[in-house]
Amino acid sequence: MSITKHQQILSFIDNLAIGSKVSVRFIARELDVSEGTAYRAIKEAENKGLVRSIPKVGTLRIEGVKERQIEDLTLHEVAQIVEGIIVCGESRLTECPNKFIIAAMELKDLERYLEEDSLCIVGNRKDAQVLALNKNVPLLITGGLEPSAEVIELARNYNSVIISSPYDTFVVTTMINRALFDRLIDKELLLVEDIMIRDVKYLEQDATVGDWYRLSQQTGHSRFPVVDQNKNVVGIVTAVDVAGADQEEIISKVINIHPFTIGRDDSVTHVSRKMVWEGWEIAAVVDNGKLIGIVSLQDVLEAFQQIQKQPQFGETVDNLVLSGFGYADESENLTIKGEITQFMANEFGSASCGNLVTLMNTAGYIALRKKYRLDAITENFTFSQIYPVPVGSEISISAKLLLVTKKHCTIELDVFNDQGLLVKGLMTARMGENK
Repeated sequence: MSITKHQQILSFIDNLAIGSKVSVRFIARELDVSEGTAYRAIKEAENKGLVRSIPKVGTLRIEGVKERQIEDLTLHEVAQIVEGIIVCGESRLTECPNKFIIAAMELKDLERYLEEDSLCIVGNRKDAQVLALNKNVPLLITGGLEPSAEVIELARNYNSVIISSPYDTFVVTTMINRALFDRLIDKELLLVEDIMIRDVKYLEQDATVGDWYRLSQQTGHSRFPVVDQNKNVVGIVTAVDVAGADQEEIISKVINIHPFTIGRDDSVTHVSRKMVWEGWEIAAVVDNGKLIGIVSLQDVLEAFQQIQKQPQFGETVDNLVLSGFGYADESENLTIKGEITQFMANEFGSASCGNLVTLMNTAGYIALRKKYRLDAITENFTFSQIYPVPVGSEISISAKLLLVTKKHCTIELDVFNDQGLLVKGLMTARMGENK
C-alpha cells in the first residue's frame, strides 16, 4: 500500500533518535519534499507528542508523552508557574514529576525520598543538589541562586533539568500548590478522553475468527472492537461470539453489531453507570463514528472511585439515588436491591415519590436493555403508592416486561420490602435500537 509524503515524514520523525534536532530544511532535504509539506508534517508531529519546539534550542525529537492525569504538571509548566529560568535539560521538560520533595532535612533522610519521577526543591545546599542529581532527580533551585559550575556540569552529564526561580522555597511551594488546586477546580468533570486508551487493538471486518484467537493470545484480552476500512466501528467481538465458530469464518458474521460506543467528551460518571447497569465490559470511543480509543469497565470504575474521593467533583441526582443499588440474581424478573437513604426522604421521613419513580424507571430501562439491547424514552409512568417507604429500609424493585413491540413497550414495576408490596408502577416507553 502506497503512503503519502505526509505519512512518510511522520514515520521518518518517529524513527529518529530521541534528542535529534528536526527542522523544515532538514526534512525537506532528507525526504526530497517541499518545505511547506515538511512544515505541516512537523506541526502534526508536535501535536502527536513526537517533537517539541524549545525557544533558543529548536525542535527536538522527544519521547512519547504519557497520558497525563488531571493534576500532572510538566517541568516546563512548573518553570512557568514559578517564573523560573531553565538552566539545562531542555529535552526533558515534558516529563511530569509525581512528587515534590523539599530538601529541608539531613542528607541521609533526603536520600530515602529521592526518586527519579520526583522534583527536588532546594536552596543553596550544594550537597543536596549533588545528591539529587546523582539520583537522576531534576532540581528546582529557589531564592534566585545560581548553581555552581560543578552542579551544572553534573546535570548536563546526566541530561537532567535545573530550574532556577527568583522566589524562596515557601513561595515556590505555595505557587505550585495553588496551580494544582486551580487545575482540579477548573476540571469540573473527568471525561472519557482523560482515561481512554488510544493505542487500540482492533480487528477489521474482513478478519477471521482465527485472527481473533491470534490477537487474543498476543494481547491477553478477549474483547475487541471491529472496524471497516475507514476505521468506523461496526461491532464488537468477544470470546462468547467466537465460541464454536470455524477459524476461517469471517469475523463480521459473528460480531455484536450493536456495540457500546461513547464520545471523548462523555463524563466518566455517566459512562460508569451505563456500563455497570447494562453489563458492558468495554466501550469503543468514537469521533464521528471512527475508532479513536477504548475504555474498559475496570478503567472506568477505578477513575470513578477516584473522582468520588475528590470534593470538587459534584454528583447528579440520579447517580446519588442509584449509588446504593445493585442486582438481585434470585428473582425471575430483573430486580435491583438497595437501601432508602436520608437523601431520598421527604418531610415525613419516607422515600419521596420523585426518587421512587427514578429507581423504578431505571429498573425498567435496565430490564429492556439487558434483554433486547434497546434504548427507550419514557412516555408515561403510572405510580400507585400503597404504603410509605421508610428511610433506612431495604427494598427490591422488580421489572416485568409485559409487552415489547418494535416501537413501544410496557413494563410492570413492583417495589417490595420484607413486609410485602409497597408501590406499584406501570411504565410505557417508545423504543429504538441502540446506536
